[in-house]
Amino acid sequence: MKRKKRRKKAWKTVLSVFAALILLGLIAVFGFRIRTIEVEGNDYYGDSSIAAWIQNDKFSENALYVLFKYNLTQQDVPSAVESMRVSLKNPWTLTVKVTEKTMLGYVDYDEAYLYFDRDGIASLRTKKVIEGVPYIEGLEFDASKVTIGGALPVEDDSIFEKIMETSRYLGEAELTPDRLVCADSGITLYFGNVEVLLGNGGYEERIAQISPILEKLSEQYPDAAGTLHLENFDESSDAVRFVPKKQ
Repeated sequence: MKRKKRRKKAWKTVLSVFAALILLGLIAVFGFRIRTIEVEGNDYYGDSSIAAWIQNDKFSENALYVLFKYNLTQQDVPSAVESMRVSLKNPWTLTVKVTEKTMLGYVDYDEAYLYFDRDGIASLRTKKVIEGVPYIEGLEFDASKVTIGGALPVEDDSIFEKIMETSRYLGEAELTPDRLVCADSGITLYFGNVEVLLGNGGYEERIAQISPILEKLSEQYPDAAGTLHLENFDESSDAVRFVPKKQ
């Protein structure tokens, strides 16, 4: 009799555990069905695009599955995104925090703009102008070989290092050129009617000269047009040449 009672008790325990597991499974499947995805930190992509990327397979209607997928496994992210962090606001609402790449520049491409990052990766094609990203002229590449997420097909990829170095020192000097032009002779900047030749190096010292010179030009020669030669400037230089444009 005691043995039978023990068996019944054991079976009741097993059935209780089994029923609890089924209940938990049902809660996990039906109680955590995604109804809303809230997206933060995105400028390059719309909320719906990020939500569609998150829910890219048949199991992605479940919040717990998505949470596990993006926090505990390595997942691809959109080409212009550095990282995405997914958290649970409540059982039916996901919060996605997007960290987007800092774009190095953009060029004309396929009736739109093609943005590339500091590694020269073609990251985003859009018709939108992203504030603070310089427009790059003179950057030659094979448009037929462009792939989003792949390296921009240029002949000499050292140009990206030059653009990045120039952009860094421009940022430190709080300067925003109207245009940045790449050529064999180096980097050229345009500020209104003034062309600034930087050459192929020594950008920190050369860019540091731009603000005070532009201020003097605006005071003494308002709306002056011409070329500021900094391509040979270094620490030993004691003069900078400005050549007015012939009318």
